[in-house]
Amino acid sequence: MVAMTSLRRAANGDWFSRKGIPADVREAYKAAYGVSLEERFRLSSSASMGQAKAELRDWDATISSRIEALRAASVGATVALTQRQLNALAGDWYRWFADLHAENAGHQDDWSSRFAQLQTVYDRFDIVSMDPEQEIGTAARRHIRATVSELGMIATFLAEKSAALDEKSLNAFVDTVEVEIAPAFVALGRRAVGDYTPDARLARFVEQPVATNPKGVKLSGWTCWQSFEKWVNERSPASATVSRWRSVFLALDKHFDGRDVATITDDEVIGWKGTLVTEKRSAAVANDVWITAAKTVFNWLLENKKVTGNPFEGIRIATVKKVKVRERAFEPSEWKAILSASLAPQSPRLKAEKAAARRWVPWLCAYTGSRPGEMTQLQAASVRQQDGIWIIDISPEDGTVKGASYRRVPIHEHLIEMGFLNFVAEKKAGPLFYDPADKRVSAGDDPTKPVRPPYVIARNKLAEWVRNDVEVTDPNISPNHAWRHTFKRQAARVNMEKRFRFAFCGHESDDVGDIYETPTLEDMEEELKKFPRYIIE
Repeated sequence: MVAMTSLRRAANGDWFSRKGIPADVREAYKAAYGVSLEERFRLSSSASMGQAKAELRDWDATISSRIEALRAASVGATVALTQRQLNALAGDWYRWFADLHAENAGHQDDWSSRFAQLQTVYDRFDIVSMDPEQEIGTAARRHIRATVSELGMIATFLAEKSAALDEKSLNAFVDTVEVEIAPAFVALGRRAVGDYTPDARLARFVEQPVATNPKGVKLSGWTCWQSFEKWVNERSPASATVSRWRSVFLALDKHFDGRDVATITDDEVIGWKGTLVTEKRSAAVANDVWITAAKTVFNWLLENKKVTGNPFEGIRIATVKKVKVRERAFEPSEWKAILSASLAPQSPRLKAEKAAARRWVPWLCAYTGSRPGEMTQLQAASVRQQDGIWIIDISPEDGTVKGASYRRVPIHEHLIEMGFLNFVAEKKAGPLFYDPADKRVSAGDDPTKPVRPPYVIARNKLAEWVRNDVEVTDPNISPNHAWRHTFKRQAARVNMEKRFRFAFCGHESDDVGDIYETPTLEDMEEELKKFPRYIIE
């Protein structure tokens, strides 16, 4: 349900409150009630606090029930009523409305004045009776229904009944209440003067329970997209994850027509799964990105009691194992081409940082087994000497490190001989391979539109250079990530222990006992001496 609003005094002393309209129903609310952002409550300053609170309670319930009814309608959780059911529901309303004022019916004139409000609408449109069979224009009928709904607190009644009627049944119900509202006011007027004799009108209503909520769905109040926004705000995932999953939840929201997440069924998810594989999207991508994203966020919804189950759990698209046509490491001809190109003179029009990335990042990846993004994010301060050993600090503080874990790796002697330390010394401070002053488009305060970090741009530009300029074009090999496979293959060939290979690459072993055998920096430096130099001549 929508939260209760607070009551306060306006500047002129009037009682005042406001209630925001949730984003998921704003369009429908505006179409139905003429406002989209918020509803406002105002009552004369002459009213007592008790009266103001009572009026606010009724007003708030009306707005809340409108919102819940619109949400129910948006997910199809509405029912159509027969004529007999309409009569029974009208009887329920009559008893509810009378009981609502049973203890304090107020003054008799209050009920006369309420009916006068409806009579004003009749007079405006020259309607002489409440006969539902008479010809009444569309505009007149709309005003009459709005007035009856307000005077009879229809929205509040339906909300308390958990009754979400379809449009035709709702209009018919209001028309039925229109006939009963004057007798209800007369009966309450009698109570106001102390006449509590039984109300004979109740005998005309059918005693029949009305099934007004057949689905019995407890709504969460969130769509797929809103759930993603909430998840991002709480979990603060990596910007790359947000960017990758953003399109998933925009598509989910469209596929399920902006429905409440609590109403999505297992069968519907199976149907959605069948739409995922396209000419441009493989089954592997559908599984690893689309289904994983949906499953993750819905598990979070389950943890937060927003849904009663995860319809995406256990869902997976059957895949044909991809035929392996080559190793994932570079062939000698490929790594030689890249490293040779890195030593060639660069265009004078190329920015210094981009030229530096081409010159040094391939070599750094080749000798450390690091991810390319871990190298393009390096700061000058990340290269330092510790206990006489030149090292590189690979830290999440500089950017993104998978697993968000810090590690140190010694620098290969060949990198030092080629002048890498001199290059760092000339930079003195700041990032080595991108210009922090480069303009980037800001996403403002929207966490679902993260700015692509400059080191990511530098990494991607490096991949484009390898593909387009160096012409390592085999689609079965990654132009950047293949360095990790190349490093591990080279290291294995010279019998570098697995624990050292894992330590350089930042991999974690599945063997818990390996935690106690983490190599020291001195051991890593000594082991690195085994690693052969890349000879490109």
